[in-house]
Formats: sequence, structure tokens, C-alpha cells
Amino acid sequence: MSNKILKLIIIFLLLTITSVKAHAVQFDLLVLPTDIFSVCDNYFCFPEVSNIVAEDVITNFKNYKNINVNSLASVRQKINSDPKLKQKTVKVIESFGKSDKIDFPDLKYIADTFGVKSVLLIDTYAINDKTQLRRNLWDTLEISSAFKITYPFELKTNAVLTDCVNSIVMWSGKYTKKVSDTFGYYNASNQTQALSQLEKIKLYSYDVTSKNISQNVYMRFFPKDVRTFVPKQKQTENKEQPKFMPNALEHLSDPHIRKELDSDSDKKFRDFDLDDFVF
Repeated sequence: MSNKILKLIIIFLLLTITSVKAHAVQFDLLVLPTDIFSVCDNYFCFPEVSNIVAEDVITNFKNYKNINVNSLASVRQKINSDPKLKQKTVKVIESFGKSDKIDFPDLKYIADTFGVKSVLLIDTYAINDKTQLRRNLWDTLEISSAFKITYPFELKTNAVLTDCVNSIVMWSGKYTKKVSDTFGYYNASNQTQALSQLEKIKLYSYDVTSKNISQNVYMRFFPKDVRTFVPKQKQTENKEQPKFMPNALEHLSDPHIRKELDSDSDKKFRDFDLDDFVF
């Protein structure tokens, strides 16, 4: 009896250890916005939108507890302390920010330096329907306010999750938001109006963009189980299908009628077609 109890205890411990290991899987990720070197250090300076989104994404990942990410401040500090790393980082974010191109060789160097296998690139810019020139959102705000430009602007956010080991894109997402009001205005002639625009962007990042990006990245690392099943076959499907038999209905007809039709011995049947008889 004691041996059985001991075996049950051992089995329970093994299952517990296996379960803990399964849930202890951790992924190291580097979040790299294209405006990481832009630091807002005064009241009249607004943080860049890519940094706002990146900060919200990092906060979401920390809540998941199985994706390890560093803060933007620590990432920025490490990059600035290494000239070669900074040079490659500037090259990567400029290429991605201007044309959405990914410099995988330099990105792999960055990932190896930070000890990660995946990098999440985040870029934001503003465009309008008159030109596709990418501009910084706050630069656009200053231009529109100074020249009273009233056509609408769109805020574009582009996020790409890369596998730096295999140099492939694991996931990408693009998000668009009109930043002008219903009348097409996008300006801020004073600090209060500018702060109002900033709060709208922060709310959009917190409620929409960062949550969508975080969830999609998380699903790439921890995909949901897809359970498949084979539907039960109906009993009739297992039965042998009836085979075709020529002249299978002949036994239903009256042999005497058939004989008379074939011999044409009775004239009263001459005026009828064979289709008039129902067998």
C-alpha cells in the first residue's frame, strides 16, 4: 500500500514540475521606436507618438509577465553608450521610418547586443491627402497652425515584429487615425489646444494601437491551441452503396403486357406510347 502511495506522489510531482516548466517559458523582446533618440525634457515639448505607443506596449508586456522587455530609457542609455551600436541603430530606424525597409544584418547586431532574438519596430508619421510626404505629427501641427491649413491629416502607425535569428517578419500591423476634427481642422494656436491634441493621441495609443499591437505580438509567441475534431460519420455512410442494375424495374411490369407490346398482336395498344404506362 505504501509503494502505491509513493508512486502516486512521484507522478504528482513530475506532473507539477512539467506544468511549471511549460508556464515558465519566457521570451526576450526589444521594443525599438523610430523616435527613440527624441527626448522631451520641457513643458513645451511633446513626446513623439512612436515613443508614446512603445511605452504603452512595454507596459502591456510587463503585465503579461512572460515577455521580458526593457524600458525605453534603459535601451536609449545603452545605445548612447556604444558608438557602434548607436550608428547601426540610427541606420535601422531611418531605413524603416523612411521606406518601411528592414535592415536585417544591422538589426541582428542590435538584437545580439541586447541578448534578444526578436525586435519590435514601431514607427508613426502624419500625411495628408495632398501629399504622401511623411512628417512628424507635431511638426505638422506647427505648420498647420501657422498657415491655417484646414485639410485633414492622418496619423499612420506601423509595427513590425522581426525574428532576427532567421531574418524574417513574424507579424506586421498598420493603423490609421484621422487627427483633424469633423470640419477638417488640425491646428493648435495655443498651449491648451496643443495639450488637447496630445491627450487625444495618448488615449488613442492606450485604448487602440498599443493594445492591438501587444495582443498580436503575444499571440505570435503564445499561439492559442486550435482543437480539431473528426465529425462522426452517419451510420448510412458506412453501408454499402447500391450498385446500378440495368433493367432493374422490369420485374415490376406485367409480362403479358410486355409480350403484347413486343408482338404488337393487340391493336388496342398501338395508339399508346410506352411512356403512358406506369410501372
